[in-house]
Amino acid sequence: VSTQSTWDSYYLMDSLDKRLAILLKEKKYIEAIETCDKEIKVNPSTPVPYFARSKCRREQGFVDKALDDVDKALALVGEKGELESQFLEHKAALFWDKDRLADSVKALEERSAANALLTPILEKYKKKYQDEYGLSYDDATMKKIEKFISWLRDNGAKFSKIRMKYYGPDYRGVHAFSSIKSKEAFLVVPKVLIITSQMGKETEIGAKVLASKVHISWDYLAYITIFLLTQFADPTSFWKPFMDVYPKLVDNFPMFYTAEEKEMLKGSPMHDQIESEMSEITEEYNSILAKVPEFKKFTLLDYMKNKTLVISRIFYVTIQGAIERIMVPLADMFNHHYEKLGQTYWSYKNQDDTFVVNAQLDIPAGEAICENYGQKPNYRFLFYYGFLIENNTKNAVYIKLYFNPSDSLLATKMKMIGAYSGSYIKNFRFFEHYEENDKANDKFLGHLRFIEYEGNLKVLCQYISPLIIDITDIKSMRRKLRLPAISIENEKKMLNKLKEIAKKCYDKYPQTYEEDLKILKETKTLTFNQRNCLIFRSGEKKILKQMIEMAEKGILFLTSTIMELPEEIKMAPYYLSLIHISEPTRRYAISYAVFCLKKK
Repeated sequence: VSTQSTWDSYYLMDSLDKRLAILLKEKKYIEAIETCDKEIKVNPSTPVPYFARSKCRREQGFVDKALDDVDKALALVGEKGELESQFLEHKAALFWDKDRLADSVKALEERSAANALLTPILEKYKKKYQDEYGLSYDDATMKKIEKFISWLRDNGAKFSKIRMKYYGPDYRGVHAFSSIKSKEAFLVVPKVLIITSQMGKETEIGAKVLASKVHISWDYLAYITIFLLTQFADPTSFWKPFMDVYPKLVDNFPMFYTAEEKEMLKGSPMHDQIESEMSEITEEYNSILAKVPEFKKFTLLDYMKNKTLVISRIFYVTIQGAIERIMVPLADMFNHHYEKLGQTYWSYKNQDDTFVVNAQLDIPAGEAICENYGQKPNYRFLFYYGFLIENNTKNAVYIKLYFNPSDSLLATKMKMIGAYSGSYIKNFRFFEHYEENDKANDKFLGHLRFIEYEGNLKVLCQYISPLIIDITDIKSMRRKLRLPAISIENEKKMLNKLKEIAKKCYDKYPQTYEEDLKILKETKTLTFNQRNCLIFRSGEKKILKQMIEMAEKGILFLTSTIMELPEEIKMAPYYLSLIHISEPTRRYAISYAVFCLKKK
């Protein structure tokens, strides 16, 4: 192409740009396209009208047609200079619009060696790519992510407004790259890309495990784990793109802490739970191995790691009326956000056999897509998900309750609530914020009242369900106990028991609550796990200290006159005076305690 024709192209581009700018500003897209069409008829071998029409179609939102036009322009461009660089930058922008970020870089990279003007544009897009994904275009991990995304789309998944972002080793998230409207379905995953426990049962080794009838706790987790392990072992698996980006690290889960990190949990119920859970999974693995020798192809560590990961990544959905636990690629990468309860919601559409995620609220472009894993104490977050929430308003401490072994009423009490193992009752949660979780806390206090009760047990039958008709003939079964305050004397004993238990639990920790706070404040070199241990155990201690204080104040109120109360309580202009607690023979629904607000 001659220099004269190149100048003609520049002149035509400038002329077209001026005419089209007015039309596009006024959103007269049809007239803009018609203007380009006329120029193409006049100059069919000139690239500029195609390029101009491509820009118009991009404004209309017809990105695929815009790509066709810019490719025609590139085929006609003669020089490897400024015109080509403009066309290719536009093509890269179109790929970016379609969330084909790698194609944006690739389009520029393929021609940059022959056109130096493309070098700064290529570097700009590589930087944009890294800013969006968190990894460089050439990174091996990024190549796996690209294959995973292509695999999802090739098999029917739909997600035009979200993309993965890499934060660190085995730590990814999903972000909105364009705004998502409330109620909009922004992720649709077909059944062919969903993993169920049934798929694990249908593998060769899973079928043998099922046929062996070996006892497995939470069998749906085990069979999903078996499915994953079989796919990891198969280099030709349909699921390989997913397996390649599936998390491998479990260092942040307490079961896989170092000995030093586990020692930081000493005194907490979690310290014992770690060993208990590991023993249970080991026993389960060995039981499977004893009946299915082929299972030895999977190591105990692999089984334990993957079962732990499955617990943290499954969704509960209703399929054809039945509750199912499933794994959904990409959706399982949404991170938790404590304050974003209700940002998204998901469901299984039986008519289409698809898993669909909708926005509950508007989600701005650039924001991380989060879901709320539920309102849980830090114990559950840390143990099952590998992280916790600072200032968790749903935090709780776990406490095991036992009957007094010397209680003369022990045998009957055990039968009444269905306690089977010695004097052990069950593991309770006591929440930090009492008003928000009064049912759980009242249940705990009700059992303390029951433990300390020394009167006629017949009068307590009304507080137990299913109802006990004849206390001399009790069938062994678990029953719910809801025991309110029944007398001042029993309440005093309950509060003394509360203080005794809380103090005993608190004294198990090597460090005090105040020491933990000092370490958190002054130590700047804490690792992620060390910091979590300190936040977790200090949270438990805080609640235990509150329980002790609550018990002490309650005892003080029940045993003191106004003049005997401490100064800080006396300074209050009003105080509560307990007048009367109803007789325990009254029905639970109409039992009562009467207080009077007295002015000093």
